[in-house]
Amino acid sequence: MKKKLAAILTATALTAAMLTGCGGQAADAEAPAETAAEEPAAEEPAADTQEAEAPADETESDAAGESADEAPTETVVLKTVCDLTPHSEILNAAADLLAEKGITLDIVSTTWDATWNEMLVDGEVDFAYFMHVPAMESIEEEMGVDLYSAGAIHIEPYACFSNKYASADELPENAVIAVPNDASNEYRALKVLEENGFIKLSADITSLNASIQEIEEYVKPIEIVEMDQANIIPMGDDFDAYFVNVNRALEAGLDTTAYLMREGEDSEYANIITVTEANKDNPAIATMVEVLKSDEIKKFIEDKYNGAVIPAK
Repeated sequence: MKKKLAAILTATALTAAMLTGCGGQAADAEAPAETAAEEPAAEEPAADTQEAEAPADETESDAAGESADEAPTETVVLKTVCDLTPHSEILNAAADLLAEKGITLDIVSTTWDATWNEMLVDGEVDFAYFMHVPAMESIEEEMGVDLYSAGAIHIEPYACFSNKYASADELPENAVIAVPNDASNEYRALKVLEENGFIKLSADITSLNASIQEIEEYVKPIEIVEMDQANIIPMGDDFDAYFVNVNRALEAGLDTTAYLMREGEDSEYANIITVTEANKDNPAIATMVEVLKSDEIKKFIEDKYNGAVIPAK
């Protein structure tokens, strides 16, 4: 009986041991399955990374969109040559208004020399701002080119000054008066002398052929000296009176209200924006002219130059 009981206990122990061993294998077998099931969880950081990167991509896209929306309109740069006073001052006064229109000016030179005409004709600059229509026509004839006025901006009434006398009535007999020797400006000076009763001009005189040879009569005894305008003001003390462009007088610091005689405000010699065929229809040039003829720039001219420079009609 004891033997039988021992056998039963031994069998039970073996069965338990076998069951315990199977249970361990089952656990070990299930481990890979659980690991396999958990593999997607191991990939979650990558998914999290993608999700984390998504806002960055969206931010970059939004930023690119904002940059495109906020990108400034392409600026047009217009090159020019112009006299220092008042031309460059007027252009600079218009700088902010022009910038709003997407236009920037590059003033290449403000010291006149003969190359300015060549720079304009050769396309080195887009426009010139220093001449009036008669001067432009003179250059056309001289150089055999076609030039165009894009618009009249201001008038500098041609004037006669003196370092010795306060009025034209004070000029003595045989007064020596200097006039510029370029035809268009000499024409203006001679016309002022005629209007003030000093001379009588030939009916054939024009802004292209003006010279003292076109004087028919000296109504009052005076001596007229023709010379390069650039030398007139520096030699002003050598003359009883002299004619110069008002802009030259302004540059030299002369009191431009203390003139002896000058053109009327209806002068046809308005300073123009001069262009060649290449820029005749340039929309940026047209826009610039609109700005230069605006009320804001007219007021600047009137306030700054006190009548020495007048906005063109």
